[in-house]
Amino acid sequence: MKYPLEGVKVLDFSRVVAGPFAGRLLSDLGADVVKVEPPEGDGTRIHGKKLMGISGMFNQQNAGKRNICLDLRKPDAVELAKELAAMADIVLENYRPGVMARLGIDFATLSAANPKLIMLSISGFGHHSPESHRPSYAPVVHAEVGLMHRMAVRNGTEPGDLPLSVADTNASLHGLIAVLAALNMRHHTGTGQHIDMSMMDATFATDDRSHFEMENASDTLPVCPIVDLPFGPVYIASDMKLLFLKLSRRCGLVDPTPDGADLETKIALRKEAIEARLKQCETPVQFAELMDIIDLPWGRIRDPHDLDEQPTLRARGMIVQVDDRAGSTRPVADSPYHFSRAKSGVRGPAAHRGEHNRAVLNEWLGLADAEVDALVESNALISGASETLN
Repeated sequence: MKYPLEGVKVLDFSRVVAGPFAGRLLSDLGADVVKVEPPEGDGTRIHGKKLMGISGMFNQQNAGKRNICLDLRKPDAVELAKELAAMADIVLENYRPGVMARLGIDFATLSAANPKLIMLSISGFGHHSPESHRPSYAPVVHAEVGLMHRMAVRNGTEPGDLPLSVADTNASLHGLIAVLAALNMRHHTGTGQHIDMSMMDATFATDDRSHFEMENASDTLPVCPIVDLPFGPVYIASDMKLLFLKLSRRCGLVDPTPDGADLETKIALRKEAIEARLKQCETPVQFAELMDIIDLPWGRIRDPHDLDEQPTLRARGMIVQVDDRAGSTRPVADSPYHFSRAKSGVRGPAAHRGEHNRAVLNEWLGLADAEVDALVESNALISGASETLN
């Protein structure tokens, strides 16, 4: 089977997570994604475990991409970027609005030479807002869109950040949807377009709880219990009232409430009875069997160090091993897309800066080796094999 996006060329100027994640998924779907990295390197090269100069975070977001290293402060590098964009189907970037124009590689300039070009621009506050000039990372958006406040209220804690970059990945995923829609539209119109994706917009649009605050309504979704069991804590997607009814009707749990008890006593005694019954499950298998009987969703609160033991992730091959460039392998999350008549998946490790300079310029632009050498000599193109291997 073929990949759905075989033959699609993507030039990826993006850095960190918002943008690189979209490029990673395009690569998983078969596109030839070429990451354009600056001489100082992507900011994620310092985060996570480093093997042969490649960090875990950089590897996760850029696995399967090819890499060229351009110094866009050099006129020759800018001209080279324009030539590559003229051959591309898609350009990804997440610079602050105005930066691409100052570099001379904005959508207006690139599309004049390549009318079929689709450009995805991801920024914190969008290209057309009073805050377009603001720099942004995911936690900034988490704060501005209300997620930090809601989490603090719900947990009874001081505001703090989420343990994952929701704003980055949401913007990448919504950006990917827009890119694929634009590709489909291009089949009908023959022309590309510019996509202005704001991290604020993407996160707000994906927030399924925002309507409570906007309508000044209380959050009526149940607060679900977390119960410590002999094999570890579990989360049960039910309120205590429904859990008691299910256990009493299907598993014979006896109501311990004496006649005439007040509501507070009734709730406390039923909660004790529920927890006592659940703690009779000494193993995950016993607990899973009980949950099957009462037909409620649940989840083990797992240490993420042990995710390779999660049955669904293991069965569906979601943690794969890629070359660690040192004679062994390292884990990376695989593509979540499962097609009936196509394939997807990570296609190799992340690259060193400039590792594919020659191959990409040979293939995309037909440059001779001497021309590539001249670009290296002028420092417009930074030669590969320049990583610190530690």
